Amino acid sequence: MKKTLLACLITSISFSASADFLLGGDIEANVWQQNQIYRGNGFDQEDDNRGYTFEASLEHFIPLVPNGKFAQSSVEGDFYEYTKQDFTLYYEFLDNDLVSADAGIGITKLSNGRVNNGGGVWSETSGVVPHVYAAVEVGIPFTPLFVYAKGNTFAYDGSRMLDASVGIQYEIPLTLFDLELQVGYRVQEFELTSLEILSLDVQTIDLQSETDGVFAGVNIDF
Repeated sequence: MKKTLLACLITSISFSASADFLLGGDIEANVWQQNQIYRGNGFDQEDDNRGYTFEASLEHFIPLVPNGKFAQSSVEGDFYEYTKQDFTLYYEFLDNDLVSADAGIGITKLSNGRVNNGGGVWSETSGVVPHVYAAVEVGIPFTPLFVYAKGNTFAYDGSRMLDASVGIQYEIPLTLFDLELQVGYRVQEFELTSLEILSLDVQTIDLQSETDGVFAGVNIDF
């Protein structure tokens, strides 16, 4: 009986290790304290608010097939609001216990967007643009701490977009996954004026804003 139990335990541990090697990823959620600046009316208009962000990625062992990441953030204020969704395909170019580096491409979708034109008049804005993505994470030796930077960007014909964050994580190893507590700084900048790209007739993006601030949250790495 003891031999049977030991064999089951070894098999279970072996399967868990193989599953972790074959398939992995993470799920992240943050609270983002936002300082909002709208530049669409010829001068800066500022507001403060709180938003929430979510990210999830899935990584695998299949060569040449990219990994996938989804991210969503929302901004709501007196002068502008939108929901930003990022769909990204990326490769891991470096991945070890101390350093990891990713790069890829994707699309950014802006929806539920509105800008305040003054006098209580709001105009809607939405659309899709491509982006390039990069991320790097560096562990601090002999500590459970990691520092990281990641983001996506786009620039075309005088228009541009930037979504970047830097932070530090405290890793707590658990049986089935690693729990990572994190704090950092994030900025989203848009200089998009009547941008029409990807030949989408329904697309009209008109947003000139900057949203930045500190965030805190948790990441589950499995």
